[in-house]
Amino acid sequence: MLVAAVHALAELSPALKDPDQGLLPDVEDVRKISAHIAVAVIKKAVEEKVSRVENVPDKDDELLRWVQDQMWDPVYLPLKKVDPRTASREAKGQVGPKGRS
Repeated sequence: MLVAAVHALAELSPALKDPDQGLLPDVEDVRKISAHIAVAVIKKAVEEKVSRVENVPDKDDELLRWVQDQMWDPVYLPLKKVDPRTASREAKGQVGPKGRS
């Protein structure tokens, strides 16, 4: 599976298209790259019969969508400035019993 991951990453090397480019794809494409590698690793795990998940899609496009649907999406709530004199303990990020942080 490690070899499958390495081969999947190598397939995305910019140097394959232009020898003046780097070996690794740009970090801005990390989600696309991660999904591509995950597909390769999952296919190898299924092939070697070590997958613990049932009903893994066997078509590449369906497997890619399946992986993408399960990927963590880094969405954060916006920060809100609070007045420390009037804010609740929760708003100030304090946890635990009163008197402790």
